[in-house]
Amino acid sequence: MKPISTKNLDLYNSEKPQNGNEGQLMPLMIHLAELRKKILISFLFLCITTLIGFSASKEILRLLIDIAPKDTIFLQIKPGEFFFISLKAAFCFGFVFASPLIIWQLATFIIPGLTEKEKKITIPILISSPVFFFIGVIFAYFFVVPSMINFLFGFGKEVVSSSISIESFISFALMIMAVCGTVFLLPVVIFALASTKIVDYKMLIRQWRYAILSSLLLGAILTPTPDPFNMAIISGVLMALYFLSIGVLKIVYK
Repeated sequence: MKPISTKNLDLYNSEKPQNGNEGQLMPLMIHLAELRKKILISFLFLCITTLIGFSASKEILRLLIDIAPKDTIFLQIKPGEFFFISLKAAFCFGFVFASPLIIWQLATFIIPGLTEKEKKITIPILISSPVFFFIGVIFAYFFVVPSMINFLFGFGKEVVSSSISIESFISFALMIMAVCGTVFLLPVVIFALASTKIVDYKMLIRQWRYAILSSLLLGAILTPTPDPFNMAIISGVLMALYFLSIGVLKIVYK
């Protein structure tokens, strides 16, 4: 009878799957540690830009107050109202200016694992998203918010004088600017869908009626006031961006 070596027993082989599992878990732990590092760096960027925004909060609030008609009276109704609205404005300032750095941290985490084709789609989206959002914020500051404020404050000004709490006005202005920044991301969304072959410019042209209806509905949802004038501004911006995106896609993918 041939003797059996103890090396052939399962006692020695049972440890191999465990080592294999440890080898599979190590890359996951490394990725999680890297993700944690990216999140902490992004949070640090946000804190720094928010502190910068708070140090310049009075100048930021003055820029927003300048949008209102000259005869508008701003009130501090609740204790600490100006302080808390300064914090809110500082956070919005910090978020806008930290977003490119946050997106850069996100990109350095996900792009190495993408294919070349996926990189060609993802990199332009990550770069253009904060740019278009910032353009939307600037557009809202110079055009949309003044139009809305002048309409709302100008209606009935021969009967009542304009006075508003500083918190209500700043919150309204920041909300409109955030809405317009989000609306200006529509070309980025359309480009992403076109890059993945989900839509093309011919399909978008065929669906123009639904696009107009959707713009009206979104304008009604996104506008914080129920008046048709302000709803028409947001809806008009959406329609213009939709048809502009069609023109760009027609040029690029012709």
